[in-house]
Amino acid sequence: MAASKAGADSGRRALELLFAFTEQRPVASVRQLAEDLEIPVPTAHRYVALLRDMGLIEERERGQYHLTMRVAALGRAARRATPLVHIAEPYMRELSEQIDETVILVRMVHGLPVCIHRVESLRPFRLSFETGQNMPPLRGASVRLLIGGLPPAERERFVDQALATGTPPPVHGRDAFLEEIERAVQQGWDISQEEIDQGIWAASAPIKEGTITRAALSAPCPAFRLDEGKRDAVIDLVRKTAERISQALTS
Repeated sequence: MAASKAGADSGRRALELLFAFTEQRPVASVRQLAEDLEIPVPTAHRYVALLRDMGLIEERERGQYHLTMRVAALGRAARRATPLVHIAEPYMRELSEQIDETVILVRMVHGLPVCIHRVESLRPFRLSFETGQNMPPLRGASVRLLIGGLPPAERERFVDQALATGTPPPVHGRDAFLEEIERAVQQGWDISQEEIDQGIWAASAPIKEGTITRAALSAPCPAFRLDEGKRDAVIDLVRKTAERISQALTS
């Protein structure tokens, strides 16, 4: 059992190293990757060698590595296998054009919130997560709505399990977070202010298939571009777009 657990942990670490490559930093050295994962450099070398042997990363120049097109093919396969993305895509593009901001789609994957799709505006900005990456499990409007899709007892269990793993706690504490979840569920949308990225305000609304929450639609916006009127307009459009996607899912 100990050997099995060690193997699973190594596999998880190798995948975490793979996810350390982003659009903002597509090329990285072994030392940079080791710092990202907070592991020794020799250990990072071992994971890099494993991923290189599998054809997932390759060395572009001395000591600098990047993802291969094999990873891109995996991404395309995942998108084709996700009907929700195909259904939501045109609505997300329309919303992005209406508000002139980036729009993202978030859903639970293996018990963690993941950004599964992203439509960039013509005024892109940097977020701390990319498509396919996990988001903080106890931060943000989208996460509250996704957790809100669970029965109350399961919400508490989710929060407590996340806290037990050392994940960053909710901004206002556990009990206040559970109250915020219930409030978001009751009103059918939620907002967040700098909970994940500094200077970012976001509005989110749930996407449902019948009574089941399948995902959350969110518009993260640089706060400096918004006044009260623009915030109200973004909330309204995000909410209406999520409702349209929900209707398309059930039709």
